Amino acid sequence: MVKRFWARMMQSSLWLVSIGLMLASSGIDGAYLSRLMPVEPIDLRWMGYVLNTMSDVGSEVLMYWFGRLRLFPKNSKRYRMAVILLPAELLTIAYSWFFSWRQLLLIMPAVEPQAAQWVAPIAAGFIPLLLSAIGYAQALLAGRIEKEHTEQEQPQAEQEAAQTVAISEKSNGHKKHTCPHCERTFATKQAVSAHLRFCKARQIAASEKTTKGE
Repeated sequence: MVKRFWARMMQSSLWLVSIGLMLASSGIDGAYLSRLMPVEPIDLRWMGYVLNTMSDVGSEVLMYWFGRLRLFPKNSKRYRMAVILLPAELLTIAYSWFFSWRQLLLIMPAVEPQAAQWVAPIAAGFIPLLLSAIGYAQALLAGRIEKEHTEQEQPQAEQEAAQTVAISEKSNGHKKHTCPHCERTFATKQAVSAHLRFCKARQIAASEKTTKGE
């Protein structure tokens, strides 16, 4: 149980890390976006944090699907069309960087009084670039989409085959017993013997044999 839980945690580790980064980074660019929201008649500043988090999610998911689609064969349509996602991803990163940069310009002088002007634009790219890299890494770990579908269908096919075998064994006593004349199957040898006394195919074969003998 512990090993299975740990395996699932490791499999989802990149997603968990990205969730933490999104929530933590909302204090920077999310704070900037919150000031753009109206406060009257309803205070909607909290939606700035929601907007920032969802834009981070969108950026990572875009890069994830770009990576998954690029795992198709190079001559496939999906492989070629995946390039369309790149401008959207770059635009999302640029906007995230811009909002972070504007917010850091306000708070960076208290942290780096002498270097705020050049530290702010560099620091602003940390989270959006990291989320993009995590999305692509997760795509590589997931592998091809066809492989994922095959792995999902295989256990189902194995389960159906096992059920078929179990039903067959249950109904036929773990072994098929066939009449040598009409090829009907029975659960036991005794059932075959009882059937032979009334088997029409056996009676016809016996009658033909008798006629040839005469």
